[in-house]
Amino acid sequence: MLTPEEIAQYRETGQVTPRFQLGDDIVRAIEEKMADHFAARPELEVDGSLAYAPPATSQFTDCLIETDRSWLDFAADLDILDMVGQILGDDIIVWASNIFCKEGAGDRATPWHQDGLYWPMRPLEACSVWIAIDHSTPENGCLRIIPGSHKAGRVLRHGADNSGKHILWPSDQTVSAADMPDVEPVDVVLEPGMVSLHDVFTVHGSAPNTSGARRAGLVYRYMPASSHYDRDLAAKLGGTYPKGTHMSPERSSISELHLVRGVDVSGLNDVWQPTA
Repeated sequence: MLTPEEIAQYRETGQVTPRFQLGDDIVRAIEEKMADHFAARPELEVDGSLAYAPPATSQFTDCLIETDRSWLDFAADLDILDMVGQILGDDIIVWASNIFCKEGAGDRATPWHQDGLYWPMRPLEACSVWIAIDHSTPENGCLRIIPGSHKAGRVLRHGADNSGKHILWPSDQTVSAADMPDVEPVDVVLEPGMVSLHDVFTVHGSAPNTSGARRAGLVYRYMPASSHYDRDLAAKLGGTYPKGTHMSPERSSISELHLVRGVDVSGLNDVWQPTA
């Protein structure tokens, strides 16, 4: 559970690293599952439908649960759900799952951005949980946040960045200079098994990995079941992105909504149901 001080930090800064750590056995299980996932899917380097890996040294994969529902086991960890519930409430849907893996020196940066730019739930409320598989440090490109940038409760203006220095697709991925808060960034330093929670409006990014050591993390995206995951809006928001990226229209058609706690309060979400 989050302490009152940790909840206050999340509300104030838009991010918190709680005094919590998954056991070594769970971290090993995640790492082994990640290795099997990439080994079984060489197309992730060149494809298409489920992933985008710009340079060969950086791997991003989306739709983990949709390709293998056993990934849901980690998302439904009771301790993690308790913490997410303190942020979002008792009724929780996990709707996306990703691995971010920077293999070593030569990786690109992730530009300053807000997740809410291309996320289709309304009201726009969500929490990302980053689970560290490796040590995450400034040298290997750890997550960085702009504290307090979530407080306006809106999506800031984003502009194209065609420098080729970033991992994300350039269109609408970088917070515009005019809207960028004048606040010193904070590095989110993690040990394996530690977690970081951040808000849908929190401006965040990461520097390149210059260490030569891998930095991998497993990320789950949660939303309150009082919000509606609007698939029509998802297709509209993703319409400007190239086919095959994690923001593209086809992503909205394959995303499964898993009710991991409580009930679908909105009554509008097509939550996943196992077939007989």
